[in-house]
Parts: sequence; structure tokens; C-alpha cells
Amino acid sequence: MDNASQTMMHMPPTIAPLSADDLALIQRTRESLVQKAVKPPSWREMDAQKRRQFYDEVRSILIEQGESVSIVNRQAQIVTDALSGIGLLDQLLRDPFVEEIFVRNGEVAVEYDGTFYHLGKLADDRYFEDLAVHVADQGGATIRGDRPAVLIDLPGGERFTAIIPRLSTEGTAINIRTFGRRIKTLEQMEKVGTFAKRNIALDNLLGRVTDPGVQNRIRQLHEAPDRFLAWTAATLSGSILVAGEMGSGKTTLLNALSGFLPAYAPIAALETFRELEIQRPFLLRAVAPADLPEGTPGVTLDWVLNVIYTRMNPAAILVGEVVGPEALQFLKATCLGRKALTTIHGGTVEEALMRLEQLALATAAELGLPAIRSMVALGVDVVALMGRVRKGDRVERALQAIAVLDGLDDQGGYQLRYLYEAQPEKTSVTLEKAYQFLEGQP
Repeated sequence: MDNASQTMMHMPPTIAPLSADDLALIQRTRESLVQKAVKPPSWREMDAQKRRQFYDEVRSILIEQGESVSIVNRQAQIVTDALSGIGLLDQLLRDPFVEEIFVRNGEVAVEYDGTFYHLGKLADDRYFEDLAVHVADQGGATIRGDRPAVLIDLPGGERFTAIIPRLSTEGTAINIRTFGRRIKTLEQMEKVGTFAKRNIALDNLLGRVTDPGVQNRIRQLHEAPDRFLAWTAATLSGSILVAGEMGSGKTTLLNALSGFLPAYAPIAALETFRELEIQRPFLLRAVAPADLPEGTPGVTLDWVLNVIYTRMNPAAILVGEVVGPEALQFLKATCLGRKALTTIHGGTVEEALMRLEQLALATAAELGLPAIRSMVALGVDVVALMGRVRKGDRVERALQAIAVLDGLDDQGGYQLRYLYEAQPEKTSVTLEKAYQFLEGQP
């Protein structure tokens, strides 16, 4: 492929959604093939002639069933793909500009020549769940029972990952990752600008928010702290740790920030019980326990988090709260460049970072505190501290501080730069005044 064709804009193919009639057609044809003792080609069958013979057999059955000749070729391809490949997603895999395929509850999107495109709802979720089961079976794996996820390589070398209900609470989630099918050499990478320096404009930070609606929402926010947090989420500029004591409004803030994440970007949300109210339409959502009693079958939150950040390429990950082993996976994800948002208990910014350390060390004590602290310093960018502030007879939940984590100092401590502090009266001062008052001192 020459340089001109490399730099021109490419658009993903338009794929007609599968209707209920299409799904019924697939089932009828499958039953006819069983009656005729015709087996689909093996999933890893690479002989094009055998696949063509199966396609012709399917086409003949459709004609026998009275299907219109004008559309029988399309129908035969739909059935052939469904029974011998990966269904309607096969036509996307045949396109060299498709870099990754995403399926979320029947909605399909692609990363296509470097750009994310939403293709819409292409089939009922049940179709994709059956597809995931079929691929797992053909690959000698299982996606049933206590292991409702599969990680497997397709015959062409593509990486297939799927999570099905009930682990995935928003329908079946599938990712298919391809690997550099067009660019093979350093010379080709150089031609497409891989090694060219790029100027990052810092004078128009709001311009980095690509969604005009989100831009307008940020402009309409009057207070600098929430404008900053909204901008951080909208631009995926950093990972955010929302800290605070119990009942301080941590989850409320996390839910609100989710509404500023990039629209239709692949977002993943994980929690131990359904609590988050994610305001994004293209979502992978899983609910799993933090731990399981020994010998109990199933998967835990840290296992699912590992699968998602290593295999399913989310633009951002939301973890409802880190309370156990998932803390280490959260840090690993952020240190691999994933942007993540979560909540954690802590009365101060420093206490929240200390708790994150302790949770990670409890899972991997062999790493030692210096290594864990380095992971925290590398992975966490912003800490937003919520607090319960008593005003007379009522308690208000309010943002107490925003701190940026700028690595470690020479003594191995966190370098925190506070962008915002509500500056409540210090506890020690309050206690001293209370003591003086109770003792009758002036």
C-alpha cells in the first residue's frame, strides 16, 4: 500500500443489522444441515475451497426453502459466517483497517484506522452470547458455569475476549484485537508519522474535549474545582482517586464524573454490588465479589479487572470502590497507561494513599512498600477528597481538597501539590477550643 493511500481517510463498512427473521433463518438452516448430515467447516479450517463448498450447500438449502434468489447470496453468507466463523463480525475482520472490534449488549463499534466508530445495534444480545459460546467451544475452551469469560486466539491470530451475563450485567461484552495487519516495517511506520514529533497545544485546554455538548457543560460549571475534575474526566488526562470517609459523597461524585467521559468510547465499570449510575451508553459492566470462600467456584473482582484492562482495551475504567485484592490490579492498570477512576476510604488525602498502599501490600507483600508506593505515584494522578461538614443540625457533603500527585520525593514520600483546599478548621484547634470552653477558660 503506497503512502497516499496510507494517509487518506478511511471509513468503516456499513453493516446491515440482523433482524429477527435473519436469526430465525440461521436456526432453520442449522436444523436442515443437521438433517442432511452436513457439518460446518472446522473453526480453524483455513482451506478456502472447503468453506466455499459449505457456502454453496447453505445456498442450495435456502433456495430449496423458497428464499428469494435476489437476496440468497447475502443470506447464505450470513448463515455461513454464523455457523463457521464469528458471525456478522467476520466481515469486519476481513477489512484490513479494522484494528479492534467492540461489542456491548448488541451494540458494535470499531477502532478503524486509528479512529473510534460506533456502528450501532447490529443484533440482539442473545446472538452475541451464542457467538461467544460457539467461539469458546470451537477453541476448546468454555464460557459456561463458574467461568463466564473466555480468552482465546482466533485462527487468523486475532485475540478474542468475551464476558457474558450474569457476570457482565449490561449484556454480552466482546473484544477482538487485531495486530498490525497493514504496517509491518519501520519504513512504513515512518511514512505514517509514527516517529514524528507532535506539538501539544496547551493554550486551549477545553479544545481537547471533542464532544461539543460536554464542552458546553464544562463551560457552564461555575466553580473551578468541579470544572477541573470534569475536564480531567472528559479528556482522560489522568486517573482519579475519590477519597473520603463513609457517607461523604464519594460514589455520588464518581457517578457525576462518569457523565463527562468521552461519549461512545469503550468504558468499563466494575463493582462488588451494583451501585454506580454510569451516564455513558457504550458500557462494559461487571459485578463480582471482592473475594470468595476457599473452594467456592466463581470469579472475583480483581480477576475480572485483570481481564478487562489487559484484553478489552477500555478508554477508562471505573471501579466502584477498592476494598481488597482489586487494589493491586487497579494500580497495575493505571501503570500500564489505563485511565481509571475509583473511590476509597480515607479521612485525608494522605490517609487515602496509605490505604491504597495497604490494600495492595496485603495482596502482594513480596513486592514491598517502596515498589507499591512507586506504583501509586506512577498510576494515580489526582486525589479528590470528599468530607462530611456539620452545619448546625445537619451534615453537608462537600469537596475538601484536590491534590495532584507529582511522584515521590528524595525520601520516598509522596509529593502532593494541592490545587484546592476548602480549609476547614483544623481538628486539633477545634479540640483545644472545646477543652478550654469546657474548663471554663477564656
